[in-house]
Amino acid sequence: MAGSMNFRWTLRRLNQWGLSRYKLRGGILHTRLGDRLLERELWVPSRESLARAFLVGMPVTIIPFLPAQSLFACTFAFWARANLPVSFLLQFLSSPATAIVHLPACYLVGKIVLGTDLQSEWHRVWGDPMAIVTGWQGNLGALYLGAVVLGPVLGVMGYFLTLLFWRAKPVPHGPPAPKRPAAARLGPQPKSKVG
Repeated sequence: MAGSMNFRWTLRRLNQWGLSRYKLRGGILHTRLGDRLLERELWVPSRESLARAFLVGMPVTIIPFLPAQSLFACTFAFWARANLPVSFLLQFLSSPATAIVHLPACYLVGKIVLGTDLQSEWHRVWGDPMAIVTGWQGNLGALYLGAVVLGPVLGVMGYFLTLLFWRAKPVPHGPPAPKRPAAARLGPQPKSKVG
């Protein structure tokens, strides 16, 4: 119950700040980007738009030290008709708090692609994870190569996992039931007296 209250509070707060489809109508973004900006699938998560948000948001998230990640992610999400808020929020996965896992993973994947011995790199990286950026020469190439490989892989995984776990509504089998006339639904009608 508390989670739904927080979600409703968040939606109300965003609406007050002018970040709703209805308040964007007629604004500068609407005049520049057109009616596509107001489409429901960009703002309300659906099965397909959420899956596309992971598909375009994760590759941008994984690239380390990318200025304006959110701007790039929202641009790609707008182009792919993905959910904009989810694409924006995915960018917070690459923060200083997650760098301790994010950067070594990208670096190790880059080193694997380059053909380096994984065993020696594994111990070196997890002994001092931030030395990838601060101490070793020539590590940024492997770091960015790993991000370019790992980002699309995670994006495609997020896409298919979203489609797998968020099932589509089942389609009813057989022909639809015939509709009864309105008089039959209401039951017997009293006779009116004309007089």
